[in-house]
Amino acid sequence: MALDPSAFQKTYVYEARAPVSEVLADLKTLEALDARVEQKRRRLWIAAWSLMAFSIGGWALLSAVVVQLSYAQQDALAGLPFLVGVASFVAGITLFIIRSLSRSADVDNRRYGLLSTLLQRFQVDLDVNAPVDVKLDLAPADEARKCVGKPKRGRWDCEDFTDAWLSLHGRFADGTHLHLSAVEHLQKRKRYGRSRSGKTKVKTKRKGKTLLQVGLRVKPERFPGLAGLGANAKRAARLPPGVALSKLDVAEDRLSMRALLAQDWVARTPKPVADKNGRRPPASQDASRAATMMLLSLYQVLGTTRRRSAPPGRQQPV
Repeated sequence: MALDPSAFQKTYVYEARAPVSEVLADLKTLEALDARVEQKRRRLWIAAWSLMAFSIGGWALLSAVVVQLSYAQQDALAGLPFLVGVASFVAGITLFIIRSLSRSADVDNRRYGLLSTLLQRFQVDLDVNAPVDVKLDLAPADEARKCVGKPKRGRWDCEDFTDAWLSLHGRFADGTHLHLSAVEHLQKRKRYGRSRSGKTKVKTKRKGKTLLQVGLRVKPERFPGLAGLGANAKRAARLPPGVALSKLDVAEDRLSMRALLAQDWVARTPKPVADKNGRRPPASQDASRAATMMLLSLYQVLGTTRRRSAPPGRQQPV
């Protein structure tokens, strides 16, 4: 069933159980919908600032014109420049408010971009006869329903948010079940202070991190001794530079890896362009590459059990 934009815009949560091709088509629809919202908000921004500028410039221009008129006309139009200026100013403020209220409709491009990139990469290895289960939450991370606490740390009033925004379940052609998830942890801080002039000021901070987890569920008889590889499994872990391994669990029928990403991660790192001196800017953490390397690392662990259980002189392929 194709994505219903009207239903999606009520919750900004996309859920589907469908073939990969249908999910990718829905993500294309989401991308087009988001592009229209971004364009609308950009136009509101330009129009609002134009009206604010006109509230001053238009008032000055009309005042100069009115001064050139006869005394009778000046008396009749004396309040016109002021009215035009106030009306333009109010209209500009109104457009700013409308733009602010539409913030939730401007979803995070990285989230649907990451899911789309991963599905395209995994599609060739997924079971063509098995659908994937997807839940993608594109609502803002600081939405009220995602708040998990409001602690106070020193002089700071804090709000903690936990946003489990991605869940992907699928089955590979070899029968292995995949579960991939992403959770953003966000903390907003606020405190009040008084400046030297006696004015009260508000200082705010935001900090966060994203936990990316990839897990595989297997049949124990196919991978005997898997649970005993917990101590050695970390040596198989391979992650991009800057991405930290948070946790690695190994059991007899499943294994999972969790990695920690910075708040400014990207869905896919574009090819860096060197400046005129040949220096390349530091790349942001590539979430799709991290997830792919995590999956390959887990399969490396599975391959170890297959090789250990193979008869002497013969090794089984992974």
